[in-house]
Amino acid sequence: MVAIGVVTFALSARGEEGDRYLTLQGAIQAALANNTDVKIEQINEGIAFDRIALAASIFDPELRGSYRYENIDRPQNRQDLVATGGGDLLLDEPRIFEERNHRFDSGIGKKTPWGTDLELGTTWSRLDNTLNRDVPPSLFNPEYTTFTGLTVTQPLLRDFGPNVNLTSIQIARTEAEIASFNWLGQVQATVGGVVKRYVDLAAAYRSLGVRDEAIELARKLVEDNQARRDQGQMTDVDVQEAEVAVSIRQEERIAAETDYVERLNALRVLINPVEDPTKGGRIVPTTPFSTWVPEMDKEELMAMAKENRDDYEVARLELEREESRVEYALNQKKPRLDLQASVGSYGLDGDFDGTYRNSFDGQGPEWSVGFQVSIPLGNRQAKQQLAIARKQAEQARLKEARLDLVVALEMDTVLTRIETASQRLETAKKTSELSQSFLESESQRMKEGKSTSFQVLEKQTELSAARTRELIAAADLQKAIVDLWVVTGTVLDQYNVMVSHRDGAPDEKGYVPLEVSVEK
Repeated sequence: MVAIGVVTFALSARGEEGDRYLTLQGAIQAALANNTDVKIEQINEGIAFDRIALAASIFDPELRGSYRYENIDRPQNRQDLVATGGGDLLLDEPRIFEERNHRFDSGIGKKTPWGTDLELGTTWSRLDNTLNRDVPPSLFNPEYTTFTGLTVTQPLLRDFGPNVNLTSIQIARTEAEIASFNWLGQVQATVGGVVKRYVDLAAAYRSLGVRDEAIELARKLVEDNQARRDQGQMTDVDVQEAEVAVSIRQEERIAAETDYVERLNALRVLINPVEDPTKGGRIVPTTPFSTWVPEMDKEELMAMAKENRDDYEVARLELEREESRVEYALNQKKPRLDLQASVGSYGLDGDFDGTYRNSFDGQGPEWSVGFQVSIPLGNRQAKQQLAIARKQAEQARLKEARLDLVVALEMDTVLTRIETASQRLETAKKTSELSQSFLESESQRMKEGKSTSFQVLEKQTELSAARTRELIAAADLQKAIVDLWVVTGTVLDQYNVMVSHRDGAPDEKGYVPLEVSVEK
């Protein structure tokens, strides 16, 4: 690599009234505040963090309740009649059994990370019917009955344990981290793009100065030729030659102005200023651009890239996410075997309070325990989900393995561009110096009558072209170095963009969203 060197170009062009001045740091700050792509990725990051809470909501408790009023007039067949104590009745038509009941059911349920479903519930009924209206033999009219109990369902195979039941939360958290790195990657891409377009704008603005200098040289030659013509040392043709050169260079100046506007608008796309670009004069870049080449070998740069590039973290996180899905799919292949248990108590009384009091006193205890088994025949859904998850995990592994090759090729390309641009710049500098010397010599020769106006104009044109090539080479070198910082993942450090955690409480894993700020 070329040793560290610095080439700085002052920005010079004739200023105009109403010009607005923009530093490189100001452009970066405006881009981070206004750039639409950055904002979109930041919103995506916010959505991803909201999905963590959405995934965790499966463990939120649920309160349920229902109420039903029953108005039933049911004709009884003989079996129903006997069952309700009417065996000795002589009837010439079916007895109508009347019921006027109020039924209420409520409970609260919750799922735990172990997969356990807990439900604490109660049912309450107010019964008024044909039988209990006769007191005695009925004990109460109306009758109040309740049942209060706890039901537990614990998966033992499928959906057993935190590793399975927290998978959706873990995946959501991983995707939130991926979204943060994607947003940070967009910030890096935007900063790199702003710097390169700012360099293009600075070069275009500097080019205006080169064109202005060329016009001034041609105008000075017109004046000199007019003076020599008046002294009889030149002809009108020499004056006209210089005047034609002024016109040509003015045309070139107009083309350079068009290029400046195009470069400015390309920068504005990234920084998204609110004000109308056609108002308030031009935007003038005020930060002189410099080029410097770091003394680093490719191995050091690759190590820096692996340490700093966000896509390495994204690749790792994507593989972690897909492996979590594989583990979940493996669990879903298992048959369902659930342990079910319940315990509770019934209560009966003639009023609302009494029936619950009797229930809590254990008037009618009940408990049960058992198992429920479900074995999908064929189990194609779980098998295909596992096959898909494994393929996606393999894709993630291949992407992670390919990243080294991609970065190595990017590194090789950008280092080649830096070396080539450095050589071009050194050559262009020498050409500019020689062109300046040749112009001075040719101008002196013309004063001595040993050269012509045409030859001086040629030297002026060569000087202007050499300065333009030097300017382009310097801009290309700085843009190549910006690409080097992008490839190594250090572009934010190079341009004083600080990354920190946002204010706010971290999530369960201790991760909080990121934010960026620009140091002035």
